[in-house]
Amino acid sequence: MKILYIPVAKKIKENNLKNIFICFIYNIKIILKNFLLKKKITTSNQGYIESAIRMNAKIFELPFNYCIFFSKFLNLYFDGIFINWKFTNNRKDKKIYDKLIKLSKKFNIKKVIVDTTDLSYHLIRQDVLEKYDFVIKREKHKSITNEKYLTTMLPLKLIEYKVQKKNEFIEWPKIGRLKPNIHNKYDVFFSGTSNNKRRTELVNLLKNSNIKFYGGLKRIPFNDYLKTIYNSSINLAIAGVGGAEFTFRHLEILSCCSFLMCHEEINKLDLPLPLKDGVHFVSYRNNEDVLEKINFYLKNDHLRKKIAQNGRNILVEHYSPQKHGYLILKKIFY
Repeated sequence: MKILYIPVAKKIKENNLKNIFICFIYNIKIILKNFLLKKKITTSNQGYIESAIRMNAKIFELPFNYCIFFSKFLNLYFDGIFINWKFTNNRKDKKIYDKLIKLSKKFNIKKVIVDTTDLSYHLIRQDVLEKYDFVIKREKHKSITNEKYLTTMLPLKLIEYKVQKKNEFIEWPKIGRLKPNIHNKYDVFFSGTSNNKRRTELVNLLKNSNIKFYGGLKRIPFNDYLKTIYNSSINLAIAGVGGAEFTFRHLEILSCCSFLMCHEEINKLDLPLPLKDGVHFVSYRNNEDVLEKINFYLKNDHLRKKIAQNGRNILVEHYSPQKHGYLILKKIFY
């Protein structure tokens, strides 16, 4: 199967000669990347779905304008075209839908939009959706019932995923931790920027409690961050930018075989991982509920470690770009 992929474009603030030249060079790099023997998959938002597709099909990346210009030839050679939602140079491109419609008119092969934004409930405008076969969403909200919407998720940054051969090999014994920590240093840990009101409120609440809390509204070096996750009895994953209820943090906590606690909104997301509340992680409703559950699980060490181990096990069993890509492409083409 041969798939044409329009990747994320170089973002610029204004159109001028300098930026136009920068974008031109960036587009050339995209094309040249196709001829590298080893292709390292990005660990940004689109990393998981990109590696999933690459493991199951031949991919050729081409910028938007090139696809439009060579569309007659490309239609004959490729089975489908996938276009990343961030394919334009302007982050707030007011003509993005016009461009998507223009592209749809140029191609008669399978057409798929890859929406890697952090808004799980974001919908494609209906007149555009009608011209596309599918939309692959990052952590699709369960309220979206249209069968054209498929779901994916973020990649685990601890995995250096490279596509060289069509065989998946993830060295799980070298990724994160195999067993829960039996000598935790902190009760509760969270470290992240103050990009969400819920974060600010909960961090301030914990700092003023009797709980042994570590972290706050700041970033710490990544390796220190991972070590602290493992050294903490309970790790909070609080919504990020745009209110995203599933972030890189969730996967990192699970991979470290550590106890994950997050808001109950996560249960409204359709995830490729079959995570169950109370089995692989624990959710909370509000600030009162989170304090109650923190105190409960701090007192129940055995139960907490069992859930942490379950979380690690379900990740190892089901985190597979190869399997995910197979199911996605099967749905789209068959």
